[in-house]
Amino acid sequence: MNVWIEEYKKFHKEHSDYGSGGAIKFYWQHIDDLIRDTKTETLLDYGCGKATVYEVNDWDWPKPSLYDPAIPEYENLPDGPFHGIISTDVMEHIPEDQLPQIFEDIYTRAERFVFLGIATAPAKAILSNGENAHCTIENIEWWVDMIEKHAPRQVYTHVKTWGNSNGYKILWEESYLEWFIEEGVNLKEKSIKDFLNKNS
Repeated sequence: MNVWIEEYKKFHKEHSDYGSGGAIKFYWQHIDDLIRDTKTETLLDYGCGKATVYEVNDWDWPKPSLYDPAIPEYENLPDGPFHGIISTDVMEHIPEDQLPQIFEDIYTRAERFVFLGIATAPAKAILSNGENAHCTIENIEWWVDMIEKHAPRQVYTHVKTWGNSNGYKILWEESYLEWFIEEGVNLKEKSIKDFLNKNS
């Protein structure tokens, strides 16, 4: 098993108040808009932590599937696919050489959108090996370049960074427009079919 996952397993166990998934609250409006705009019905929180944030917030979202390799009850990555995948304050915790596999995991499962919220400053948390919990601190241009290089397919993506480098980028918007047009055509065909059936 990866050393960094072992470190987080240990840290979660020793700090019961760590990793609630509460960072998602800072991105709530962006995610809510994406869920509504893409009519998302299936959702994955990738790197959900203990996910207790979902117990205390009554958001009008589809109930998400949960994945976090450092939390025993969520350590199995669901196969998907999912209409939307969200990952908030996760990427900066992952060593750079592990990121291509992470993007593989996410982009082979996402159908309509991906939202990535990424911190760009050191964390307060220090792991047992003496390293800062945020091991990959880069600006938004660096993250966009990594995503474009390693995502195996183009999915409508929003990237928000905060900390030492604040930014917001939208990638592959054309994939959303293609879905939107197709959705409109399908709805029109369904309406015509329903009308004909009703009047036949």
